Amino acid sequence: MEFRLQEIKLEVTYRCPLTCIHCSSDAMPSSNVEMRQEDCLRILQEALAMGVERVAFSGGEPLVWNGLEDAVALASHGGMYVSLYTSGNVESAAGKLERLAKSGMKTCVFSVFGATEESHELITRKKGSYQITRAAVSAALECNLEVELHFVPLVGNFTEFSEVAKAAKSWGVSKVSVLRFVPQGRGCLIRGHALNRMQNLQLKRAIEELRAQGFSIRTGSPYNFLMLNDQPKCASGIDRLIIGPDLRIYPCDAFKQIKAEELVGTTQFSILENDSLSDCWRNSHYLNAVRRYLSTPFEEPCRSCNALSKCLSGCLAQKVIEHGHLAKKPDPMCLMMRDFGK
Repeated sequence: MEFRLQEIKLEVTYRCPLTCIHCSSDAMPSSNVEMRQEDCLRILQEALAMGVERVAFSGGEPLVWNGLEDAVALASHGGMYVSLYTSGNVESAAGKLERLAKSGMKTCVFSVFGATEESHELITRKKGSYQITRAAVSAALECNLEVELHFVPLVGNFTEFSEVAKAAKSWGVSKVSVLRFVPQGRGCLIRGHALNRMQNLQLKRAIEELRAQGFSIRTGSPYNFLMLNDQPKCASGIDRLIIGPDLRIYPCDAFKQIKAEELVGTTQFSILENDSLSDCWRNSHYLNAVRRYLSTPFEEPCRSCNALSKCLSGCLAQKVIEHGHLAKKPDPMCLMMRDFGK
């Protein structure tokens, strides 16, 4: 089967003014892990040659990375749709966002973790970060950028999600995405903050109620186990790719601390320092192992479960984190596990 790369995400730096308790990149103000500008531009040129349609810049905090404006301009002028993931917690954020918008950036995605300053800042661990993010949201809207919010539900904040969605609407932001907590990076230290079965069911009800009220709430494939979408899918390594600042490639965000050599025993065609984007996309043992998993039949108990078409057995990366390999098993948070007698 031929796989066409449509979207890449470039994590250009792990430097960040925040030290969020769940950060899977282990980003922090003192980090010196960054992508070289020449590597970023080379990768973008290769992506354009492959017909890649979308690029997102992430981190860490990409607004602190010096090469961002040139990279956005190259991608945009080449015809890519450009997005940015940010907290907005940088000096002169409004000016930077304005220049990026003029360079061709289209969408800005902000992380908001609570409905109040206190709850948000318990997670970001930076006083004043809530109001700074809110000001950056306003600045992005003034630049006529499409603006979205991201929210990561944890034990301490998930009950505030409805209020976050309502706050977003009052700010002029129409779309909110719910991102599943991944116990990687600093997240390894707070595994107990992950939602349990009853809390996930409570979150599911909140999302359903908000959607019924007309709110645009997105849940990505890691949340397939909540069975909220009629046509769930997993596109990890199928049409998208994550590229870390060390030039390692990953099938999706949830895989980014799962190294190729740990999963398939080799880094061959999985580091862009050694091989081209095109060669890695076609030949990576890592990507191809994930693709084989996603394209081969499900096994029991998922195969005969009447909920399979709604959940697709859940998140593959979460299974790898739980079991240490590409396990043909239910999602660790499967809502049907009681029916399986487990």
